[in-house]
Amino acid sequence: MPKVRRNDPCPCGSGKKYKNCCMRRDQINESRERNLSELEAALLNGLFEYAQAVRFASDLSQAFTFYWGGAFELASAEVLSGEDIRRMFEWFFVSYRTQSDGRRIIDFFLEEKGPELIPEAREILEAWAQAIPGVFRVLSTEGEEVSAYDCLRQEELTIHSPWAAQNARPGELLVGYLYDQAGEKRLMMMALLLPGEYEPGLVEFVTNAYNLYRDEHPQASWDEFLRENAHIFNAYLLSPKAEALRSLIGPGTRYDDPAIARDKLRAWAREKAQAEQRQAGREPARPREQRTAAGIILPGAAEPATPSQKEGPSRPTILIPGRDL
Repeated sequence: MPKVRRNDPCPCGSGKKYKNCCMRRDQINESRERNLSELEAALLNGLFEYAQAVRFASDLSQAFTFYWGGAFELASAEVLSGEDIRRMFEWFFVSYRTQSDGRRIIDFFLEEKGPELIPEAREILEAWAQAIPGVFRVLSTEGEEVSAYDCLRQEELTIHSPWAAQNARPGELLVGYLYDQAGEKRLMMMALLLPGEYEPGLVEFVTNAYNLYRDEHPQASWDEFLRENAHIFNAYLLSPKAEALRSLIGPGTRYDDPAIARDKLRAWAREKAQAEQRQAGREPARPREQRTAAGIILPGAAEPATPSQKEGPSRPTILIPGRDL
């Protein structure tokens, strides 16, 4: 697909020039892949492919509706951006508990693919399996390190994240999975960058949910709560409580807006319902609404890209689930 130039119309369909709309946000998102190691990229490719196996089809369908807050069909994923799909899938294979026995996708992957992996790959996967989401206010950056404040646990920490160090500014929020590897705190690939204005409402929303959780689980720690409720951050961003802040994110800013994805899914569902009504002769035909998908949807690979003892790691390219989920 031809590269969008600065003065071209923005692919999101806003009518603005690309440089005045999604360019800065796209540049930040593109830098995620550039800062992945080849081994991390290969493991993510393998996980994305594995999570789309037929055996997990029912789980994926349920997770999709749960994550986006509506009874959406998987086919509607065609209107989502690659970033939206990747972020949902990161949650799906790290946090979602399958209907069969309550285990997670990453647990199955480690059990079945782990023996084939090189030790370094298993170490990364095992670290990801222990990842816990959180909200972190950026205090400063230096080199590949971010000095941050954990807004939920109310403590300072240092996070090793080349992507965040390059793109985050003091006062902004990083919302994503934090894990320990080789004595360092690290962020998983799809951490979300948000303006600092989101901190009070987001922290209050998550803290209230934690307090309600502790009514039934009095001894529950933040770690336990967040492992079981990792969707809570996306739930806030899709809720009416965050609606007033949406003008600060999305097209024309440096930040992704998850609610745009939700709105696209709703529009897709409405269009399908209208098409079915027209076909059944219950409603006169209406002009089809013009809609441009934001981002590129690429088909998944036929073969999982997981590094083994015999084969070296693949190139750092992250697969995005295709239209035939």
